[in-house]
Amino acid sequence: MDFLTIYKNARPSGVERLECPERGRAFSAAGKNLFFLLYSIFLIFLAAGESIATPPVPKIPDWFEASAAFDSPLEIGAISNVSCSLKPLLFAITGRIEFELTDAAAPLAPLTPIHFSLKKGETASYKVPLHFVKEAHSKPITVNFYFDFPRKEMLAHIETMKSDPEEKEALVQRIKAAADIYQISRKLDFIITANESFTDFTGGVYDKYLENGFLIKSREINAGGVEATLAEIKRYEEFIATVRGAPELKTYLSTQMDLVSGEDRYLNYIYDAAYHYYSSGDPARAAEFFGRLLDGAVNAALNVDTAEVFIDASMNRAVMLYDAAKKKEALDSFNKIRDLCEKRSDARLRYAYYNLANYFRLEANPAAAAANYRKALAVKPGFTACTSELKKIEGVPREASDGETGPENGKHE
Repeated sequence: MDFLTIYKNARPSGVERLECPERGRAFSAAGKNLFFLLYSIFLIFLAAGESIATPPVPKIPDWFEASAAFDSPLEIGAISNVSCSLKPLLFAITGRIEFELTDAAAPLAPLTPIHFSLKKGETASYKVPLHFVKEAHSKPITVNFYFDFPRKEMLAHIETMKSDPEEKEALVQRIKAAADIYQISRKLDFIITANESFTDFTGGVYDKYLENGFLIKSREINAGGVEATLAEIKRYEEFIATVRGAPELKTYLSTQMDLVSGEDRYLNYIYDAAYHYYSSGDPARAAEFFGRLLDGAVNAALNVDTAEVFIDASMNRAVMLYDAAKKKEALDSFNKIRDLCEKRSDARLRYAYYNLANYFRLEANPAAAAANYRKALAVKPGFTACTSELKKIEGVPREASDGETGPENGKHE
C-alpha cells in the first residue's frame, strides 16, 4: 500500500485523525493508543526473537564458476554463439553441459553433451553456434551444467575450515546427503523480431512501428479503461496539492521515500491517458495530457527519477508533432531527446537516432537518414530495422551528415 492510500484511509468521516506531532504538542488519544500497541508488539517480538529464530542452512563453499551468454547480437537469419565458461575454484571438476533450445534456434551440427574435466584454477570456454531462423518471444534457451559432485574433496576441504564445530558438523552431514550429480541451469532470455532483437532488457524496448516508419513504445491502459485512469489522475493531484500545501508535510515530502511509488504512478497515469488519446485518434486531447506531463508534472516531481517516462513520452509527442505537420518542432524534439540520451548514456539513444533517420527519410534527405541509421547501429548492432532501411538507400556515402548542421540536414527556416 502506498502512502497515498494510507493517507486517504487515515481520515474516515467522524473518526479522530492522527496529526503529525510538533515540539510541545502531544499525540491525540488515538495516537497514544496506537503508539503503545505497536511498541508492545515490538517488545514481544524482541524478547521472543531468540526462541523463534530459524538457524541458517549451512552454506557449501563456492567451488566453481559457471556462466553462459550470447557472444554477439541476434538477428533472424544470422548465426550467433552461445558461449559457456567454467572454472574450478577449490579442486578438479568433471561433468557435462547440455542445451535446451527453442524452435527459433537451430544448431549447425547435431547437439551432443559437452563433457569437461578441469583442474583447479583452469578455465575453459565452449561455444555452440546457433542459426536463428524465426521470431521468438518468451522462449529462453537453457544451458544445464551437470557436475559429478566431489564429495570426498569437499569433505576434506571442510575439515580445513575454521568454524563452529556444530556448524561444521551440519555442513558435513549436508554434503554426505547430497546427490551424486549436482545441477545448475542458466537461462538465456531473448526476444528476436524482424526489426530488433534483445538479450538485455534494461535498455528499454520500443515495439510499435508506425506506418510512416517512426517507432514508439506501446502502453496498455489500466483495466478500468481511460475513465478509471482519469479518476486516478484526479485523486493523485488532490493528494499532492494537499501535501505540498501543508507546511508540516513539506519536509516529509522532500525527505521521505514513501511517496516515490505514488509520484511514479501519477506520472505514468498521465502518460497512459496521453497515449490512449494519441492511439485513439484524438490528437487534441493527447497534446493536452502530453503537455501536462512533460511541461508540468515531470518538472514538479520531487522523489522520483523522471528521465525514463520523460524520454518515452517525449518521443511519442515528437512523432505526434510530425503527424500534425509541425515539422520544425518535431525535429527540435528529436534532437533534444538525442542530446539527453547522449548525456545520460541511455540505451534509448538508438531510438533517438532511428527516429531522426526516419524524419530525414520522410523529408527526402537520404544522406542524413543513412548517417543516423548507422549511428543507431553503432549503439545497437543487430538493430535489423536500420539495416533494412540502409539497404533501400543507394549511393549514400558513410561520411554523410547526421543532419545536425548545414542545408543538407533538412533544416526548416
